[in-house]
Parts: sequence; structure tokens; C-alpha cells
Amino acid sequence: MNIAMKAGEIMLRSGAEIYRVEETIVRICESYGVRCESFVLPTGIFISMVDDKGGTNTAFMRIRDRKVDLTSIDRVNSLSRRIQKLRPDFDIVLRELEEIDSAEKHSFPVRLAATGIGSLAFTLLFQGSLYDSITALAIGCISYLSKEILTRKGLFLFLENLLAGLVTGFLSTAAVNLFPVLDGYKIIIGSILMYLPGVLITNSIKDALYGDLVASMTRLGEAILTVTVLVAGVAIALLICANRR
Repeated sequence: MNIAMKAGEIMLRSGAEIYRVEETIVRICESYGVRCESFVLPTGIFISMVDDKGGTNTAFMRIRDRKVDLTSIDRVNSLSRRIQKLRPDFDIVLRELEEIDSAEKHSFPVRLAATGIGSLAFTLLFQGSLYDSITALAIGCISYLSKEILTRKGLFLFLENLLAGLVTGFLSTAAVNLFPVLDGYKIIIGSILMYLPGVLITNSIKDALYGDLVASMTRLGEAILTVTVLVAGVAIALLICANRR
């Protein structure tokens, strides 16, 4: 139960689909000859196991923070299939799961650079000029920096996205005022696309196709709220700047 719960926790916190988390939990339990039922929601994991005497053991874990970490999902998924074939000792599996959980993630400078490059690439994709793209790169880095500050202070996700939208809107307007040759809307599009919850929307659709309707609606609602808050931040900034002219 401990290793199945740990595996499910890592996968769910890393943004895995609900069906994949449930499948991994059941696969691990059945590999050791234990009958298991799992019920997973985006914010919690339920596991129920039946022992040889017919007794039932149930465990629950609350999941509070979620992110996108495809590497951890892949490693846990591969480990569960290895468990199915080799049935390694529990301590070995638990150590590997803890190693996956504590593995070093991408550093802040790497994530900041990726955000800037992504903003530049998206602006070019939407036919912005080279100057628009360079401006979007700078604004994308600044907005991500402000979002990271709030993240480290432990504030909730929607406030972080609101701030990112506000910063993007204000800086894009300021850049256009300084350099009228720039296209403010393409700069805004390129700067905020990195924050759109594409993986969350995709997973909500996959969950619906696999019959996990509650999880699907929950994730879709979260994605819609995230986009709404992000766009609201940009809109507020543009309205404030327009009224000051």
C-alpha cells in the first residue's frame, strides 16, 4: 500500500491522467498478489486492499499541489512495469520512488530562459516582427520572474496568473508607447501563451474519454479559470492604460 500510494502521489502531482494513476496503482498491487481497488480524483487518492482473510485496508491521501512533470510520470510508469515483471523488494522500490520524487528539477535560470525563448518563438509563429519577438522575450522573462516570486511566497495559482497577465499587459503597452513600430497584441499573445494550461486541457479530455467524468470536469474547470484569470489580468492592464491616455 505504501509504494502504490507513493507512486500514485508522484504521478498525480506531476500532472498524470487519472486513468494512468489508477492503472499504475492497481498494477503495482497485483504484481505482489494483492487485490486492490483505486479511486483517484485530481485532489486525492483512495486505495482499498483485500487481504487473504477477506479483511479490507483502506488509505487516503490528499493532493494539494500539482504541476507538469512528464519525466517523473515516465519514470514511475516504467518502474511499475518493471515491478510487474521482476517483483523487487519493497525497500528497493520505495527508495527508487523517493529518488524520483526528490530528483533535481530544472533550475530557475533554465526555466526563465525557456520562458523567454518560448515567448520569442510564439511571437514569430503569430507573424510578429523580430523586434516584437525580442520585446516578447524580455516581457515573458519579467512576467515569469514576478510569477515565481509569488510562487515562492506560497500564494495560490490564480493570483500568480493574474499578476503575470497584469505585468504582461502593462509592459506591452509601455513598450508600444516607447516604440510605436511594435505590435502590442502580438507581443501580448507571445508572452502569455507559455502560461496557458495545454496539458491540463488535454488530460481533461482524455479523462472524459476514459470515463472519469468527475475528474474531467474538475480539470476542465480549473483550466478555464486559469485562462480567465490570465486574460483578466491583461484586460485590466489594458483598460487602465487606455483610461490614462
